[in-house]
Amino acid sequence: MPSALPHKYHDEIEAQGFTVIREFLTPDEIAKYRAAAEVVIQYAREGNYPYVRTRGKQFPPWPKNFSPDIWGVSGLLHPDLGEKSTPFHECYASEKMLAVVGDILQVGKEGLSMELFNMLINPLTDFGLDWHRDTIKPEASEQEEAQQLLEEPYAGTQFNLALTDDKCLIVIPGSHKRVRTSEEREKTSNDNKKEFITNQLIVELNPGDLVFYNNNILHRAEYSCKSTRVTLHGSYGHVDHGRSRAKGILQHGVAEWLPRFEPKEGNMAMLKEKLVKLAKEFESVDLGYALEG
Repeated sequence: MPSALPHKYHDEIEAQGFTVIREFLTPDEIAKYRAAAEVVIQYAREGNYPYVRTRGKQFPPWPKNFSPDIWGVSGLLHPDLGEKSTPFHECYASEKMLAVVGDILQVGKEGLSMELFNMLINPLTDFGLDWHRDTIKPEASEQEEAQQLLEEPYAGTQFNLALTDDKCLIVIPGSHKRVRTSEEREKTSNDNKKEFITNQLIVELNPGDLVFYNNNILHRAEYSCKSTRVTLHGSYGHVDHGRSRAKGILQHGVAEWLPRFEPKEGNMAMLKEKLVKLAKEFESVDLGYALEG
């Protein structure tokens, strides 16, 4: 039976692996979240918050050092941020954000689970991320890759929400549902892993624009120290498919602070409840890390 839920964004992701929503945020929302983000960025660069993505390291675990040369801040909902995190509760659990996620995952908001909410920023020196899929290792054989691409493609979804001009994300449209071409396999496995790939596309976002994408799409990013980047980056899960999302989410350490996390409103409390159940299911399991680098 056709779903009664809206499915515009689901269909666009199904076709090309990503969907862009222009002017998702109002000018007032952009200003509010940008101001809140700047406070957190300064706090982290000054070494007051250790959960950051240090330049030169692409995947978790990230070292808990205090270099200001960082390209991301993890855990925007972390209780150690105190009141600095309050505006991000509103953003992550907003009705309009959950409506988009429900469209993509084809489930009502009660079927959604909290996952990750981070921030991507410009480092102090240039840095590029390798080509990758978030949960399929580059050394996977063609057979392994084909099998893993079929496993629960709508178990979750992730997003970038730009608060400044953002031309960092580079994707290969359509690559989320097929094995790599010979060119893609070579360029995602060689020593460079950052070379131009045929049909690559830069996802250009203006302040307030939102992109959701399938985390199996081949993608990378280029971070310029000369261009200010303030982009909110996170994910949501489908509560019925949490087991397939567990490694990719829990590798970021969210279960360590989740018991101290106090939601500010109803939607966030509902989302937290689902993640608490998932974390408890895997609390004594060493899931390891999805990728290395």
